[in-house]
Amino acid sequence: MFRSLVVASALSLLTAASAATPPVQVTYRVYHYTCDAGKKISVSYVSYGQEPMFAVLDWNGARYGLAQAISGSGARYAGLYGPVGARGGLQWWEHQGKADLSTFTGNSTVTTKTLLTGCKTPTQR
Repeated sequence: MFRSLVVASALSLLTAASAATPPVQVTYRVYHYTCDAGKKISVSYVSYGQEPMFAVLDWNGARYGLAQAISGSGARYAGLYGPVGARGGLQWWEHQGKADLSTFTGNSTVTTKTLLTGCKTPTQR
């Protein structure tokens, strides 16, 4: 009986606490980029709260999920998986209105091979 009361009390406290905290809204925005040589890529930026935390890339008939990564400037997203035949994952780096897509080629995220360059949305032209 005592155990049931403790569990019921804990559940009521959790319910009251979660009801008092407003939910954080998940939003996303989709951008269609045209890159050098006319290549295309669509990117959905997913935000949890204020800042984008993930980028979902639709490129070459496949979808890749990338998480926000540390950058010196701009917005950088990186993921462990890349296209078939690539040695490493992908990096999407947007800076000052342009973005590039690269794949990791070494054992770290320092060495990359560029796949797409000069990517811009139509409003950035």
